[in-house]
Amino acid sequence: MNSTRKTRRLAVVACGLAVAAAGVSAAMLTGVSAQQASEAAVATPVAAEPAPDRPVTVEVTNALTRVINQSRSVAGRVEPARTVDIAFQVPGQIVTLAVAPGDRIRKGDLIAELDQADFELAADRAQASHDLANSELKRASSLAERGIAADSRLDTAQAQFAQADVALREAERHLSQTRIVAPFDAIVARTFVEEFVNVTSAAPVARLQDASEMRIKISLPEELAAVARAAPDAFDIAASFPAVPQYSAPLTLRSFTTDVDPTAQTYDVEMAITGDVDPRLLPGMTADVRISTTAGNDRQQSVIVPVSAIDTTSRTVPSVWIYEEASSQVTRRTVRLGLPIENEIIVLEGLTGDELVVSGGWWRLSDNQTVAVSGL
Repeated sequence: MNSTRKTRRLAVVACGLAVAAAGVSAAMLTGVSAQQASEAAVATPVAAEPAPDRPVTVEVTNALTRVINQSRSVAGRVEPARTVDIAFQVPGQIVTLAVAPGDRIRKGDLIAELDQADFELAADRAQASHDLANSELKRASSLAERGIAADSRLDTAQAQFAQADVALREAERHLSQTRIVAPFDAIVARTFVEEFVNVTSAAPVARLQDASEMRIKISLPEELAAVARAAPDAFDIAASFPAVPQYSAPLTLRSFTTDVDPTAQTYDVEMAITGDVDPRLLPGMTADVRISTTAGNDRQQSVIVPVSAIDTTSRTVPSVWIYEEASSQVTRRTVRLGLPIENEIIVLEGLTGDELVVSGGWWRLSDNQTVAVSGL
């Protein structure tokens, strides 16, 4: 890498000087005791100055004269957008099982069906009760309008009709639940039953995998996860598949799990395949996920800073502290990051090169704070 780096150390300085010790020394030269001089120094009001802060380190960022291409590969696994075990909501005997493991089905396609005879009889019985209650309600309403029947008869007829209406709707609902149809475009991962088997309600019949979007699950090490969390748009991510040669797909971030794996110290990330999905691709297949960033594609030079210069106190965007030599002050500047390179990291946006950035002790700084350069 054709670059030069200048490192200088800074110390945050106070705006004034403490003078009590100097007063004691001057008093001793004039024959006054040290104790008297000390008392005089205390008695005479002197503007106290804050003690100097701890030193901080600054480093010059270098604008590179060539484009840096970075990439890192991690292993991944293909997963569906969701997996659902589907079941009947009523008990009965399965007379039709219309799917088999591995089938691709569309939304609304039949999966399984129960014997409907008993449910149809229950619906017919509820319909008859509904018709009778409706006739009785009409009769009671007519008599009440002519003043022949009491209002209580009308109230009873209305209540009986409402109950019959609920019973009919319930019977029709149970009849409709004798058929299971696909709630979304899916792949049938497996079936749990056979035809002519009696099943209870909620017993799984088939496992469906949502094929509307295929996802890749990867685990990122903590140093890469920190950058990906702060600047997800800084990367170009694509996946290839050993089982599906000649096919690769770009990926986009879907979810980022912040619950770290205590053993591997990694974070689970789900990426979605964008564009057309090869029909040969199946859930469970392995994927080679390549995470890359090309710094400098839209400009001639790229900027690299030490990883220690990145202020991570903000949860939204990373930033760095810039030292201005003309004013001897520091200011915070937001940046967009690329991938880390050992102890350094590429800054995609926010720096132009040759700035002085604080690479240590930035947690003690504030905007427009005055600092001074100390020698090596």
